[in-house]
Amino acid sequence: MAKKLISIFTAALIAFSFTGLAFAADEPESLPALHTEGEKIVTSDGDEIIFRGTNFGGWGIMEDWFCPYTSPSGEEEVYTTLVSRFGQEKTDELFRLYRSNWITETDYANVSELGMNVVRLPLWYRNFQSDDKGTWYTKEDGSIDFDELDNVVAMCKKYGLYLILDLHGLPGYQNDYDHCGKSKSMSLFDDTDSGREFRRVVVDFWSQLAAHYEGESTIAMFDLMNEPLGTSITIDKSMQQTFWDFSDELYRAVRAIDPERMICMEAIWDPTAIPSPEVYGWENIVYQEHIYDISNPSVLGKMLEIKRANYGAPFYIGEFYPRVLTTFGYMFSLFNSLELNWTTWTYKGAGPDADSSPWFIYGSSEIEKIDYENDSYETLCEKFGECLRTDSGKFKRNDFADYAANFTSGYYSKACVATFGLIDTAGTVPQRIAMLNQKLGAMKTTVIDWVRKFMAGELL
Repeated sequence: MAKKLISIFTAALIAFSFTGLAFAADEPESLPALHTEGEKIVTSDGDEIIFRGTNFGGWGIMEDWFCPYTSPSGEEEVYTTLVSRFGQEKTDELFRLYRSNWITETDYANVSELGMNVVRLPLWYRNFQSDDKGTWYTKEDGSIDFDELDNVVAMCKKYGLYLILDLHGLPGYQNDYDHCGKSKSMSLFDDTDSGREFRRVVVDFWSQLAAHYEGESTIAMFDLMNEPLGTSITIDKSMQQTFWDFSDELYRAVRAIDPERMICMEAIWDPTAIPSPEVYGWENIVYQEHIYDISNPSVLGKMLEIKRANYGAPFYIGEFYPRVLTTFGYMFSLFNSLELNWTTWTYKGAGPDADSSPWFIYGSSEIEKIDYENDSYETLCEKFGECLRTDSGKFKRNDFADYAANFTSGYYSKACVATFGLIDTAGTVPQRIAMLNQKLGAMKTTVIDWVRKFMAGELL
């Protein structure tokens, strides 16, 4: 059985390779190149582009609350355990199988159909490197294997979607959360030999990506580090200078190879957590924040902080979700009224109540989690196989999809903005009722997940 499954998988990879070759011969043109002008993102013709889209969360790096595995400490534990059980090559094949099913052409079409124009793609360094020392996966000719990412770019071109490459998990770990790969393990910014070596590897990582995609305008920008320092970015100032200097080092490494690329700097929670462009002489950059506040007035406060920062650069809300008393109608309406760029977190999820959760555009509560310590390789291949495809029959288009589609054109509810969300005229009444009901259900699921992580000692 194992040989049969591996043979089928190998045949599928070969077929995909030939399909890719055929597709490349008739590849759609790249989207217009973008750059910043003041607080706007524009094309070379001066046409303004405002990003409104979603994240393909879970593709490059999994999180166990919405992906088909269970390990509160992060994917690193899953990966290294599988390597110890089956070896490097078979483990890499398994994760490639997962990625080829988690996001397929259907998903690009779905995003485009909603009127969205951008996808943020969270990546893990282990998608391209076998260790944290910078050992690249290479092809027979010795070149770095970017084939999977090349296919993502091709799909975005085909469906008219810009792509944001987000390095979500870095060697040495850039924050203490499980979503960077391993919780409570941040050492990227340490003033040690190992910390400096991790930073060297990351510089090389972005340098190689920049060289491979130089001139590829469908890639809107490079998002250098997801949530660097985590909550410590505004609380613990001891590593701030190292973080700022390292951000500049990455900026200059990319600029040396690709001088036209927009670069995204993450302030996460507060604009002042990262310097204004003048401090280091940065140009053509976009600042990013993530909004997970618990009340509409606090969301407004964040937006006022962005305006007061007066950085003279575009701001982008890379992730957001209305916790507790916050509402989607207010967040969407406020972002659009201020002409801010945004991407929802996240497109797809598998887990308890995921088929009715406003965290996801598509969700499934039917997907079986892998048992990475005990499942056979054949079973793992089945669980990471076609059952994970959005069009497998196991995933449902959530009510959130149609609700979010109300805002992708730039529409907003003036009444919602004026009344802090108390009066919301966006969307239909049934949509608003469904969003409220599903949010209440999602709050229950979130609390259960927090308790689970607390019991496992992984809740920071």
